[in-house]
Amino acid sequence: MNNYRPRTAPTDAAIGTILDPKGKAIAAIAKGESYFGEADILGKPYVTGYEPIRDASSKVIGVYYVGYLKN
Repeated sequence: MNNYRPRTAPTDAAIGTILDPKGKAIAAIAKGESYFGEADILGKPYVTGYEPIRDASSKVIGVYYVGYLKN
């Protein structure tokens, strides 16, 4: 599994960015768990949700992501 954020909208500024290797989100995904909470993306705080995507053998192969800029 790579740790790149996919393109989710034509104006998505986080295209091709990497999940923080020391962050809570990647730690949860590496254990096969979801993460819901704040994450720093491009130096800005976002309210986020990350959910592992699994293949037929239950191996984590990707991540579903939702988020919005925290005001």
